[in-house]
Amino acid sequence: MEASEQSTSDLAKQAIQVCLCFHSRKGARAITQVFDRALAPSGLKATQLSLLMVVGARQPIKIGALADDLVTDSTTVSRAIKPLLARNLLDIEQLSGDRRIKSLRLSSEGRRMLDLAIPLWQTAQTQVVRQLGNTMVQALLPGLEAASRLGPANPD
Repeated sequence: MEASEQSTSDLAKQAIQVCLCFHSRKGARAITQVFDRALAPSGLKATQLSLLMVVGARQPIKIGALADDLVTDSTTVSRAIKPLLARNLLDIEQLSGDRRIKSLRLSSEGRRMLDLAIPLWQTAQTQVVRQLGNTMVQALLPGLEAASRLGPANPD
């Protein structure tokens, strides 16, 4: 291996040990897998349940506000809600005569699905808390919330 390749390899090894992006995404994928397995009987993915929970908590909610809550953009939210609309879990309505401004609510089927999925979510939540330990979880939650404020809307 050439000296420049060795140097690059060493730098990469050092960086990966402390890279917040790498470790947060790795942790998020592992946690998401636990929730996806627990939610399988509902036919929902963890990302879909999160979206339904935010809509249920804040309804009616504009798509732009939902995107802000999820730290993503409106286009991504629009794509994410398509399967939920197809399953009649959400109702969508236009606001104030502007076709671009839409809000979401849980449909009656969406409320039923949330009622079914929340106990499955609780099982996964309990498993993750048990495996990580309550102290770790109580330290992670405020840190992750603070990290969520680093998104594009908050470039500083």
